[in-house]
Amino acid sequence: MLRTQPTFSINVEVEIDYGQVYIYAVPPWANDGKQGYDAMTEALNDAWQSHRYVGLADGLIDLVTPVQWNFHAPMRIEVWPAEPPADDDNWDHVVDVDLDVPYGQLCFQASGGRPAIVCEERVPSGTYRVRVSGRGYTAAKAGAEGLDAYRLRLWSRSGNSRPVLRKSWPGWQHAE
Repeated sequence: MLRTQPTFSINVEVEIDYGQVYIYAVPPWANDGKQGYDAMTEALNDAWQSHRYVGLADGLIDLVTPVQWNFHAPMRIEVWPAEPPADDDNWDHVVDVDLDVPYGQLCFQASGGRPAIVCEERVPSGTYRVRVSGRGYTAAKAGAEGLDAYRLRLWSRSGNSRPVLRKSWPGWQHAE
């Protein structure tokens, strides 16, 4: 039987600054020990070079947005028992990536040195595939404020998978 609802969901507000929000469960700088290494820069480079605009580095997801800033961006977090049904047509941009959440804690941090927003409600610990979705991009790029929204859909994975760009916002072609 295909489940049409998540088993767990919460809504949070995240901050976007400099067109980015970092998503992580364990800060990659907490114990990386690599001299001169910067996971944030690596994830940003991956986002742009891959043309996914969702980059990865050492457990850090860098969600790049056409929104320069939004300090009250809605983010819905859903946990599913299996891969959720596709609804890509309802979103401007959709990317699937892997994320480990060993302690049930998700953090969101705007670029530019803003403090992390720690999600107060814990998600079940696990190794997840995550569908990162964003919408309101065209209106936001045109100057409208506060019309962008985001969602993370998590479901258990048994191995590692490459990131997959499911849907690309056409405005990215003019952003580079």
